[in-house]
Amino acid sequence: MPRSGRELFEKSQKRRLAREWVSDAVLRPLAHRLVLALYGTPVQPEHLVLFQGVLGLVAAGLIAFGMGAWAAPLLLIKALLDNADGQLARARDQASQLGRYLDTEVDFVVNLALFWALGRVTGAWALAAGAFILLTLLLSADYALNSEKTLPPRRGREPWAGWLAAFYRFVFGPQDAFFLTLFRRWPPPGWLGPVLANLGLSTQHALLALFLLFGWPLGYLVVVVLTFLLVLIGYLLGVWRTPSPPSPPSPSGPRGGSSS
Repeated sequence: MPRSGRELFEKSQKRRLAREWVSDAVLRPLAHRLVLALYGTPVQPEHLVLFQGVLGLVAAGLIAFGMGAWAAPLLLIKALLDNADGQLARARDQASQLGRYLDTEVDFVVNLALFWALGRVTGAWALAAGAFILLTLLLSADYALNSEKTLPPRRGREPWAGWLAAFYRFVFGPQDAFFLTLFRRWPPPGWLGPVLANLGLSTQHALLALFLLFGWPLGYLVVVVLTFLLVLIGYLLGVWRTPSPPSPPSPSGPRGGSSS
């Protein structure tokens, strides 16, 4: 075990190109206290993933039946645990493919349930469906720009990792490939990475909790859609204003390609 709590905290942090303020300033320090409490216990990171998933589904149920104010604290606890599971895995050197896939897919299922609940309680089904799709795209763009793409090694056999990986490739694979290709072809302006990082899931759940406390779930859906449109317009303007690099010289090989 690292010699100090500070050393453990540094070891547990996620490597990202841009940081999410809500996580860095509030949730990660609080999650670190939970990591210290759980470090020597049998609790596994995957247990935290499943527990925060249950909290998210319960919150969705409360929202659907008009009890958004009760759902708000559950969403904040879920966001805290969503930070703590990865920190605990990194602190113990227990990062795994199972945990990586499980975390992403539990978040996806919870988001689907939350937006279904927002559609039910507001009656704005089309807006809720659109907001869910647009938020999923924002999160995928953030992953393409800010997160490391290498998977941790498997811990043992991890029999469920293969099934989760297949689900990930089906749902998220096309999005990841699209954004990686898009940003490689038209590099985004420098501000986009930090902006997307601060529209991440921790921020989204904190923002949704705030709107629920004020009794305005419809407002959160509107904010998600407007945010996506503003980011899209900003990206397009940034790409348009960036001068194109000079065209490379025509290859002189006999086939019009690179020589071997």
